[in-house]
Amino acid sequence: MGLVVRLYDAIVGDLRRALESLKRGEVERRTSSLNHALLIIAELESVLDHERGGQVARRLAGFYKVTRALIVEANARASSSQIERLIALFLPVRQAWQEAEKNFTGEEIHTRKPRRQTAASSAPEQPRSVWSV
Repeated sequence: MGLVVRLYDAIVGDLRRALESLKRGEVERRTSSLNHALLIIAELESVLDHERGGQVARRLAGFYKVTRALIVEANARASSSQIERLIALFLPVRQAWQEAEKNFTGEEIHTRKPRRQTAASSAPEQPRSVWSV
């Protein structure tokens, strides 16, 4: 599974922990979980490649901006419905990333041309970044 999908899983996990903490009245755990989700979102946003990513990068930046604000609001209001809404927002985007990674991996396997083996080409190939959106 790709890094971006794992980061989305971490965000959803943080939101679910925050929701459980809210139900149990655990303010410190709720806040910690939401703050962790905010850190991951900030990292995802910081690595967007706006030049190569074009409209997709702009839309993701907007999505991250809105969800950050919703997380802050959910924490301030101790709103379980807001946290549930955030989970519902992140799950389809996570699914889209998972599909994109599957398609990218499958396409790369089927379109990669064999390289002539040389001393230089026997070194491990540098992985492509999934951050260039």
